[in-house]
Amino acid sequence: MLKKKLAMSVATFAVAAAMALPAQAEVSIMYADWLASLVEPGIQAYEAAAGEKVNAIKLPGDGYVERVALDLSAGTAADVIQMDSFVVSELASAGYVEPLDALAQSWDQYQYYMKGLLDVVSYDGKVYALPTDTDVRMLWYNKKLFTDAGIAMPWTPQNWDDILAAGKQVKEKTGVENAFLIPAGTKQGEAATMQGFYMALLGADTPDGDRNRLRNWKDGKWIGDSPAIRRTLELYKKVYQDEKLAGKAINYATDIGAAVRQEMQANKLGILASGSWEYACMWDCNGVNIPTPAERDAIMGWTPWPGSGLPGTKATTNISGGWAIGVNAKSPNKEAAQKLLTTIFDKGNFGKWTVDNKRMAVRTDISDSPEYQADAYLAAATKTAAETTGRDTYPGYQRVSALVQEMTAAILDGASVEDAVADYKTGLIDEFGEENVVTYE
Repeated sequence: MLKKKLAMSVATFAVAAAMALPAQAEVSIMYADWLASLVEPGIQAYEAAAGEKVNAIKLPGDGYVERVALDLSAGTAADVIQMDSFVVSELASAGYVEPLDALAQSWDQYQYYMKGLLDVVSYDGKVYALPTDTDVRMLWYNKKLFTDAGIAMPWTPQNWDDILAAGKQVKEKTGVENAFLIPAGTKQGEAATMQGFYMALLGADTPDGDRNRLRNWKDGKWIGDSPAIRRTLELYKKVYQDEKLAGKAINYATDIGAAVRQEMQANKLGILASGSWEYACMWDCNGVNIPTPAERDAIMGWTPWPGSGLPGTKATTNISGGWAIGVNAKSPNKEAAQKLLTTIFDKGNFGKWTVDNKRMAVRTDISDSPEYQADAYLAAATKTAAETTGRDTYPGYQRVSALVQEMTAAILDGASVEDAVADYKTGLIDEFGEENVVTYE
């Protein structure tokens, strides 16, 4: 009798305890803490609509990309994953993330994503994630130095010669050391590849046959030598060797970002190849104590990167990055995962986050909204994203980018274009094999 009562008591306790516990999570998501203001309202909306608990795994931003890769490879990643667009292709090629073909057919808001930005999160012709926001790249210029140099504003260079001419005029009239700074060298890291080399490369030759890229996607080979690569390095050579429009030292400063911004604020930097974030980051990337838009506009101006000006080249160029959210290919709850994804990216939640946080929109239904258009800078800069592209982030890209940085470093150190290209091609062959490297004449 005592055993029976004890068993009944245990059973009753177990039922009561189970009722007291939250419902079992049907779907999980991992994200960096800085994206909480987008993700967490979406989680709340999903839970309210689905009546299911979401297992929210919020992680520190530092080391987040490495943690995602580790969890995916170990099979312990969440159903829904925030990821850097930089690594989408590598994760997709490894079979870690799910293509969103079905979502593209069934979700009515998918149509508003800008194609160029979906290309950034694509691999082998399929989209694997939805971008949260993006950036674009441009040339920033110091209005005081331009005034002192007698250069008309707004400045709208039509080709590389126009940029070089403005740089020379700023140097001659004002005496500043860094009249035109294009990121170069290994310490600049990806900035040398993306803000500098690739922005010029895209306008160096015709887009036909991927002649102005680092990779020939049709043939599946890295481009070891091409007119576009050589023309881009010739531009670097003119800036750093022939015309001496920028000094070598700033590319190796202890804190390059801080050094560059101090130069611009002190009216010692004429033209800077950088990105859309500088509208705030020139003072504080967190948006703290930055001047008003009117005050910022009085100090700095910006213009799109022009192409080289040679026949068949693009009039302007752009390349974008950013973060994205996708679905784990090994998720047992893919339907729920995709529902959580679309809830996070529903226009009400996503649009409010984009506007409130002054993020660059990735969808036209948001960028065309009155709330977004009220920010004159974002409205204008976002137009340049309409035809943007992404890096050649095929597996192995990080090694290719490192070799590009070494090429620009060689030019900084006085090497010839011929030698810099030869070393680059040799590095590609050593890394990927001669059969995977092509030369364009």
